[in-house]
Amino acid sequence: MKRLSQEELKKLQDFQQQGNNIIYSIGELTLQKESLVEQYKLLSSQQSELGSSLSKKYGDGKINLNTGEITLPEKEDLSSPN
Repeated sequence: MKRLSQEELKKLQDFQQQGNNIIYSIGELTLQKESLVEQYKLLSSQQSELGSSLSKKYGDGKINLNTGEITLPEKEDLSSPN
């Protein structure tokens, strides 16, 4: 019966272990990605709820995130002729 040399066997075992480590890391990253996606969905939902609440309170407009100032769109004056 033929056998691999100790060096050849060690290389094959190392490659197998490295492959297993990579697969394990991919699994961890996949779980982290799924967790981050869920966190982002929750954040988006909370942001949407706040946006809706602010629109009800202040009307539809643009908010300057640096100053907190709200710029409401100019209303068309329907009473004056064009």
